[in-house]
Amino acid sequence: MIPTFSQRLAEVSGYFANGDHHLGYRRLLDAAIETSNFTIYEHTLEFCNWYDEASNGAEKAQLTEKVNELLSKIGNGYTDRQVSHEARLSAENISKRYASGNFSLSSMTVKLHPSQIIGLVGENGNGKTTLLRILYGELKPDTGSISYRFTMPQASPYGKKSFIAFVPQRPSAWYGSLMENLQFASTYTGFKGRENHLWTEMIIARMGLRPYRDYTWGRISSGYKMRFELARTIITKPEVILLDEPLANLDMLAQQIILEDLKFLAQSRSMPLSIILSSQQLYEVEKVSDEVIFLQKGVARYQAIKQQEEDIPARLVLEMETPASRGQLQAALEAYGLEKISFNGGIYILYFGTGTSLSSIFGALGSSDLPVKYLRNISVSSRRFFDA
Repeated sequence: MIPTFSQRLAEVSGYFANGDHHLGYRRLLDAAIETSNFTIYEHTLEFCNWYDEASNGAEKAQLTEKVNELLSKIGNGYTDRQVSHEARLSAENISKRYASGNFSLSSMTVKLHPSQIIGLVGENGNGKTTLLRILYGELKPDTGSISYRFTMPQASPYGKKSFIAFVPQRPSAWYGSLMENLQFASTYTGFKGRENHLWTEMIIARMGLRPYRDYTWGRISSGYKMRFELARTIITKPEVILLDEPLANLDMLAQQIILEDLKFLAQSRSMPLSIILSSQQLYEVEKVSDEVIFLQKGVARYQAIKQQEEDIPARLVLEMETPASRGQLQAALEAYGLEKISFNGGIYILYFGTGTSLSSIFGALGSSDLPVKYLRNISVSSRRFFDA
């Protein structure tokens, strides 16, 4: 359940009080953006300027005072708005076959609701990008239908495109400064003059781009180029975002921050995003996704991960790294319902029969004294569909 706005403000205050300043800072900006109030934006950017210059040496009491003062203004400037929970994107029985080659995307259905993140996973060449391009309207499916339902329906298909955004894996080069490009994108949202500047600065701050305002394409790392693409997308206020491998060129920390940010943005009370995210970073994507679609040779094999976790008593499947041999594992775990072992030279996948508990396997491994470098329960993870 999405917290109320007052609960969100209390969370932000708690983050700062506990010393989680980086998280609190991002969530504070989220709260300010939700107000859609340009006077609040001015106050928030003043805080950002102070924070950049003084936070490293500022006394905790002064930071707390500044944060609580701004939170009070944000709370007073926010007006709750009702958001429909009907699906924004509905694709029914869509399929696509390419004339050359043997690949085809088999009939599948996708429904994307406000505040929902759908993870799209699978090995390369299994149809992830094809599916995203169909949903975006860049490719026409051979069968099936796609419908959109946005907050402000437009008369033409071109009008609808302003509410859905597609971010490719390899963004195109841009010219001029980062700030100039984002201000230009902001004009598509209808912002001019002071409002254009404030809205652009808020998104720049939210995406961690303040030090790079004057940078050009050649001066920015690949990770910050992706942040720029996300900023340029968010600045136009889409309702649906389709992301094709946004984590591909990011380090581990940057991946986690981007995913956390996407989850926070999706859960906005007044401006919730609907997101489909394709990635090879399986575990990280599953952490933030409400549903996961696993594509294998164009066939969807797995959906509704949270429903599976709650409603379906899954059989135990473990991923394990150990220098122990297959025979040693077999001997230690055979009495606990071990049915199959898959091995790729580094990682074992262990499949157990119905009724085997994770705690019993922990006990068996402990009593056998087998060395374990890594162990993960993948019983409800689409990882179990990959070969070891």
